[in-house]
Order: sequence, then structure tokens, then C-alpha cells
Amino acid sequence: MDMSTSSAVLGMPFYASRLGASSFTIGITASISTLFFVIFTRVFGSLSDRVNRKRVPQIACLCFSLLYFFMPLCKSVKQISLLFPLTGLTLAGFWPPFEAWIGEISNGHSLVKRVKYFNLSWTLGVMIGYIAGGYIYELHYSIPFYFSCIGSLCSFLTLTFQKSPSRSKKNESSEINEVNPLTRKFLLISWIANFFSWLTLGVLRFIFPKMISELDMSSRLYGSLMLAWASIQGILFYILGSTEKWHYRFSMIICFQISGCLGFLIIWRTLSPLYWAFALMLFGLCTGVTYFSSIYYSLCGHSDLGNKSGWHESILSSGGFIGPFIGGALANYIDIKSPYIFCVIMIMIGIIIESFIMRNYPKYHTKQ
Repeated sequence: MDMSTSSAVLGMPFYASRLGASSFTIGITASISTLFFVIFTRVFGSLSDRVNRKRVPQIACLCFSLLYFFMPLCKSVKQISLLFPLTGLTLAGFWPPFEAWIGEISNGHSLVKRVKYFNLSWTLGVMIGYIAGGYIYELHYSIPFYFSCIGSLCSFLTLTFQKSPSRSKKNESSEINEVNPLTRKFLLISWIANFFSWLTLGVLRFIFPKMISELDMSSRLYGSLMLAWASIQGILFYILGSTEKWHYRFSMIICFQISGCLGFLIIWRTLSPLYWAFALMLFGLCTGVTYFSSIYYSLCGHSDLGNKSGWHESILSSGGFIGPFIGGALANYIDIKSPYIFCVIMIMIGIIIESFIMRNYPKYHTKQ
């Protein structure tokens, strides 16, 4: 599913630019899509707590496939601006129930192992989607969209042949009261960190391609750069999923967020694709630790997993909503490099907020 999404995300800005869309228009279109995702993730997540986990993402996959079958038929900026935002609605029905399903299955693996395999899987999908999308777009603008269509249809078929998950009904309120208080503290911190990481990732996903186009660089370069980001992120996912030593370590979250700041400073100061690749690797460390922390603490000890997964997706995508909107405006009305110093400032603001919570949140003595 993330392979499909990445190909679609790559194809839309380049195709919209081909149709004459400005950076601001692309940013608004991406932001509206993300707004739909933010609004409906908690709706579908909570719904999956009451109904079968399988049914909601199954329908979402089918709708996503149909959406991207029709996307290449758009012949104007207005048409693609109306159709693309529905992406957010379909993905909102997929991710929270799917993540909750992963959080509650019993397959002999610990939660951190299951989250590791999940993160590695979607990261591999992102890597394939970006690199394949970058190359196949140059063959024909419509191919990334049909690639997304087929990929999401495969996800639909995969879910269809899975056994429906069954879970026992438990006293939800009593279980939530038993959640480790330290987990609640780090859940809040990781949600905030992930919000700012995905805010800046939104700029990379939707505004960065426009800059590459204006510099007469190819879509293949963008795919390769995002591959560098996803590769480092995947390596970090593997490491975090193989040990528990990072649990409840605030300094690790902060250090990797600072690496993200350094990455955006490099993009802001240079026009070299080689330096950009290094910058995106640094940013991959940032998104790797914030995303893993957010999804892990969201699924750790809670009974309302669909609701918590919905919050996880809604919060990170709130950042994804703000990023393209402001980044597109900055690129359009100030200069093409201004969104990247904005990203540095945003991550630093996140670090300040997290530090405040770390110092002022009530201290608990918990057994670890």
C-alpha cells in the first residue's frame, strides 16, 4: 500500500507541474488531501474498534485503486485538484485499522518485533514506490498512477485472503488505567516529535519535486533522493526493532531530531544532489526514531488500539497538512529555498515543546 502511495505522491506534483500548477496550488491540493486524512483517521480507527478490523482497510484499498485508475484522465489543474484530495479519505480507512490489527495479533512475536516488521515493510514499499515512480514517470506521465492502482489492488486481494482477526472484548477503562504512566508521557512526546517530522516531510514530498522541476532536474533524481531517505529510515527501524534499550530515552529522540535540522540546513544552503542525498539520510534518522516511537507507544498496553492508532495517524498527518500548505506559500511568494529553513525552525520548535513536557510532566516511579 505504501508502494502505491509513494508512486502516487511522486506522480501528482510532477503531473500537476506539467499541467501548469504553481507550488502554492500543489501545496494546497496536498494539504486538503491530508486534511481529509486527519479528520477521518480517528473516525475509521474508532470504527474498527467496534467492527471487524479487516473490513474497513479492505474497502479502503479498493477505493484507492479505483481513484488512481481515473487520476491520469485529469486534463486540467482543477480536475486533479478535485480528485487527488480523495487520497486522504481512502488512506484514512486503511492505516489506523491495519495498525491496530498488528498491535493485537498473537503470532509469537513481541510488540516491538511486530512494529519492526511493519515499519520495515512499509519502508520497503516507500523505497520501491519512489524509485520506480521516478523512472516510470519519464516513460509516460500516467504510468505511476496505474502502478499505484495495481499495487493497491494487490493489497486488497492480500487482505481478502487473510483470516478475519478475532479479539476478545475486555473492560477498556480498566486496561487503560493499567497503562504504564511513563508510556503515557513518552506517547505525548513522541506524538509531538512525529507531528513536526511529518510536517517537514510534507515539504519534501510535495514542494521539493517542484524545486527539482524548476532546476531542470529529472524525476529520477527525486526518486533516488527519497530512496536515500527511506533506506536510512529502514535501517534505523531494524535497529530499533531489535533492542529495547532505546525505550524511554528522551536524549535519543532529541539527537535524531537535530540530525533532521542539519539535513534541512544542507538543502537550504546547497544545490548539489550529492549533498541533498546526505541531507535526506540525516532526515531519515529523524523520521525513523519519531515514527517508531509514536507507533510503538500508541500500541503499548492500550485496549482501544484503533483509537490510539487513529490519534497516531491524525497527529502526524496534521503536520503533513500544514507543511505543504506553508511550504508551498513560502516557495511561491518568497523564494524556492525558503521552505527548508522553515523546516529547521519547525523541528526546533518541536524540540523546545518536548523538552518542556519532559521537565514539567509529573514524574512517576515505574518498574521497567
